[in-house]
Amino acid sequence: MLSAHERLETLNVAAERSDDIPVLIAHMRRMDLPQILDRHIPTRAYWGNLSVGWTAVVWLAHLLSCSNHRSSTVQQWVSTHPETLRWCTGNDVTPVDVSIDRLHDVLIGLSCDTHWQAIESDLNRHALRTWALAAEQVHLRLYEGRSWHISPNGSFQINKAHPWRARTLRPSVLLATLSPSNMPLVTWSFSDGHLSPVSFTSILEEISRALPQQRRRFVGDALTAIDLRGAIHMRNDEYLVLLPDTSTDPEHLLTDHVSADASALFSTSQSSLCAPSTEDGMEWYTPVSVEINGTTIIWNERRIAARSSVQAHLLEESLRTRLERAKEALLALSQRKRGKRRLRSLEVLREAAQAILDSYQVYGLLRLDFTEQVEERLVRRYRGRPTGVRVERDVQLAVSIDDNALSQAIRRLGWQTFGSNIPPNALPANGVLSIAASPVPGFERLHGRPLSLAPHDVHTLELEIGTVRLLALGLRTLALLETIARLQLIREGLLSALDDERGASRTTGERLLDAFCDIMIVPGLHRLPRTASPLSPLQQRVLHLLGLSPEIYQEAR
Repeated sequence: MLSAHERLETLNVAAERSDDIPVLIAHMRRMDLPQILDRHIPTRAYWGNLSVGWTAVVWLAHLLSCSNHRSSTVQQWVSTHPETLRWCTGNDVTPVDVSIDRLHDVLIGLSCDTHWQAIESDLNRHALRTWALAAEQVHLRLYEGRSWHISPNGSFQINKAHPWRARTLRPSVLLATLSPSNMPLVTWSFSDGHLSPVSFTSILEEISRALPQQRRRFVGDALTAIDLRGAIHMRNDEYLVLLPDTSTDPEHLLTDHVSADASALFSTSQSSLCAPSTEDGMEWYTPVSVEINGTTIIWNERRIAARSSVQAHLLEESLRTRLERAKEALLALSQRKRGKRRLRSLEVLREAAQAILDSYQVYGLLRLDFTEQVEERLVRRYRGRPTGVRVERDVQLAVSIDDNALSQAIRRLGWQTFGSNIPPNALPANGVLSIAASPVPGFERLHGRPLSLAPHDVHTLELEIGTVRLLALGLRTLALLETIARLQLIREGLLSALDDERGASRTTGERLLDAFCDIMIVPGLHRLPRTASPLSPLQQRVLHLLGLSPEIYQEAR
């Protein structure tokens, strides 16, 4: 029997969700990320439990985690995951450790060019030595400063329209990634709006220091700059680039180049140049010269015009859709409808039809037949109005598709012009599409991720550059995570090394992290070990592909 003055002792145990946090932190520890950052960025004397490297790791774990925490900041996230972070880092992590001044210190440390080059060099050396990544092809991607910004709720936004505001310093970024692993090698930031030839040579030297000494191939939209192509050719490396603003009309290409520079047509079939069902094309050489550091570089650039059947099919569907919509809009001009003002003259009808053709970009593909019926009607005298004749005009429009013009327009779809210095024996002309069309993810995969920074928090150029480089570390983490899984699948014989596109869509870092959901952790009581939810077979399989031990969820560090 309990006495009246005795109370039952209650014990409240709060469980928290750990989800994919242990996977991310264990993977970044395997990348040697906290040690490398601490080696090159000094930790302030007033810092508490976490160093600069571990602060960046906790910040990146919040940024990359696929758990349902998108609306919270890293401070709120830390306050709701104290036991998980203590388990993974070995230290007590408090919201003060990831306050805005600590985050600013991390960004300022990353913005130092000397520190960043040393960090990238150590990370590249560690990744190439540990996982033996292929290093034959490098993708160069150029991001303009106005293509990304931070939303008012603190999320990262890219390729989304955003109005210019005063004191907005969004630098442009050149991202060099290693294919096919898509791991960032070099992240070059600049704020003057363009890259100089001196910057091109510096970037190529930094890339060459990170990779083994061999001839490399460069691809990507940044190669549209002729100075960069000249710097690559001067270093005796290879490049392949899709040239912008070039004619995609095969008849124009035949007229301009075949008669002058005698190059052979290539075709995957016995059909003509404009066969719509195959990848056909032609090639020629164009003399190019650039001046780099006082030296004039002259070479004959190989130009390849190729037709992609996949892109031609997509463009044809879009063209036919525009034709049908334009036809419906044209027929509606002469339709009678209650409350609709009728067009009474051919001139007005022609102007309205021309505006529709221009808006849908189908000029010359539709036949327009204008007809006008004139009727005279006698009007009787009424009150003060004399007897007269009223002339009524009725204009009509008939629309039909010009099949010959449409077939010619379809044959001109899907053509692309490439520039390269690779000889034909090393790169056949009918193989450029497979190389240039391979998707290379970049900063777009971080769209909508929580940065825990407001727009006014990033108000200087060094904070802008530090933010970009922090995102590059996040891209590197995801790229290595999925690369390790694909290499394991290739070793097991479940994925072919040639099946890159399908394998990439199935083994992305985001899908691997999505497997770790609803994993709860309960703190230990009375010196008992902490416990976690048992791992499912899928989660154990993913950990095996990633080369991580299940002990990251079962035992305290």
